[in-house]
Amino acid sequence: MADKEKKNNMIDYGLVVKVSDKANILNVALIQSSFIRKPETNRVKLSLEIKSNVKYEIDKKNSVIRVFPEFKLDGFPEKEEKGEPSLHIEAVFVLVYKVSSLTGLKEENFKAFANANGIYNSWPYWREFVQNTVVRMGLPPLTIPAFHIIFQTKKQKKRTVKKKS
Repeated sequence: MADKEKKNNMIDYGLVVKVSDKANILNVALIQSSFIRKPETNRVKLSLEIKSNVKYEIDKKNSVIRVFPEFKLDGFPEKEEKGEPSLHIEAVFVLVYKVSSLTGLKEENFKAFANANGIYNSWPYWREFVQNTVVRMGLPPLTIPAFHIIFQTKKQKKRTVKKKS
């Protein structure tokens, strides 16, 4: 992953904790999925790409946050130019969180929470979905790697002190 991509994917956990301290997960459900497997897929080694995206909505009346993580996996034949993937699996989940209080929470808190907790809490469901789907496609089992958290830290500015002699 390029440094610019890593920076864009970094989450300020100070913003997340203000929501996560008040939130409890109520439900996780698969709400949409699709997959495609080309017939020759079982004869070639694939290079895999996984992408994710998160949307969310706030129900202030009921103090509920709904997070919609979307995952995509594409498998491309290793020794060929990238074109159409030989394997494509996609899934969208909804995670419902009850929040004890919305007081003091801002849009930036909800966005950070959705990107951190939404992906983290749905990742095991995504992994299981991919593994089962791939086997049902007649392919060898595929294990999605563990989810890795990237922590954002504030960089300290270097100070230069000039001494007079």
